[in-house]
Amino acid sequence: MTEKQVGYIKEFDALGRIVVPKEYRELLFPDGIVEVILTKDGVLMRSPKYELVERRCSKSKDKR
Repeated sequence: MTEKQVGYIKEFDALGRIVVPKEYRELLFPDGIVEVILTKDGVLMRSPKYELVERRCSKSKDKR
């Protein structure tokens, strides 16, 4: 069985973000957590293979 490849082209917004469509987020990342890995071919996003023990955020000027 071959896997169907699904893709789309998005532009970064003014703050450097890309929106992952809600349908993809709900299907692939039901816990709302994503692991982002830089590879020689690009960026890989996947569900983490570990349990999140503590959430750490980098320091930024954008305080919400």
